[in-house]
This record gives sequence, structure tokens and C-alpha cells, in this order.
Amino acid sequence: MTWLGWIFALTFSPAQAAAHPNFLPAHDILATYELAVPGRPDAPYQLQYDAADQRARIIDPLRGLAFLVDLPAGHAELVVPALHAVVEAPDISNLARQVEDADGARFTPLGPGHYAGLACDKYLVLSQQGSATACITPDGVVLHFAGRDPHGAATLTATSVAYTSQPRADFAQPYGYSEITLPPGALAQLLGQ
Repeated sequence: MTWLGWIFALTFSPAQAAAHPNFLPAHDILATYELAVPGRPDAPYQLQYDAADQRARIIDPLRGLAFLVDLPAGHAELVVPALHAVVEAPDISNLARQVEDADGARFTPLGPGHYAGLACDKYLVLSQQGSATACITPDGVVLHFAGRDPHGAATLTATSVAYTSQPRADFAQPYGYSEITLPPGALAQLLGQ
């Protein structure tokens, strides 16, 4: 699983057992994160989450892109304003489907933490693909994640979290955009991974 896969999995994974933390925010949120990947400049990301419909919009302001994720449908797509298009890519939807089991990860509590002005619980996260630490609020917001797998390492840290209603229109394809389908693996090339 790539760093993008870990982030999807740890940001949107429902609990599988009572011992696992809840990874789906219980309320609508607007959060800003800083993503650090070795060898690349740190990058900001914004997350909008609609708790009722379990939909997310992840905005990459540096590239001018947005991911639209529909968790119940296991579907995700990339909005590319520069092309006036929505990219259907199997890679993104596969990641959305993988979050159902968080890649078979096991969670071990590590104690309390604090990020973006909010308290969270720290966990050691181990899977066959890699390891990570995560700090998650009791209501399911991932505030910090640092992980490594065979594809590399990434750290994601919340810099702000606002519990506020999110407009439903933000989670829909923009009006008038064309749909483009990419073959498996092409998304990573498009994103420069």
C-alpha cells in the first residue's frame, strides 16, 4: 500500500472490532493537514467530510486537484480543473474499497496525544504491508499519522479541525466536466508518484 493508500485507509476506515478505534468522523468536519514525504517539500491538504453520507473531498491546493470519495460505494475520482475533467481511475476506487479493513491492521493503544488543539489517542498500527503510529480523536478524526511501507514513508498532521456542516454540492462532480477513465497505474503517473 502506498503512502496515499495508508492515508486513505487511516483517514476513512470504519472500526472492525471494539478494540479498534473508530476512523470515520462522527460529525461533519473541515480539516487542514500537512503531508510530509521524504525527499519532497511538505504539502498542505484540506479534508471536507460529510458524516451522514460518508463522503469526503480531499483538496490538493498545490496541484489544484480534488479527490471525491464515496465510501459506501467504494468509489473515488479525481477532479482536475485544468482539464475541466473528472478522472475515473481504478487505483483511487481500489483504495476506497481497501479502507473497509484498514489493510488488516492491528492497533495497540499508546496513550494520549494532542494535535490541532484537540485531544486524541495514540496507536501503534501494524499490518503485513508496514507500520505506523496514529493519533485519533474519540469521535474518529485522525489528527496525526506517521507510517512506512515498502513504497516509502509519510507523515500527515492536522493543523486545524473545524466541526462544521459541509455543503452537499462540494461532494458532487462539478457541472459540465468531462469524464475520463485511466488504466490501472496511470493515476500514480499523473500525480508524479
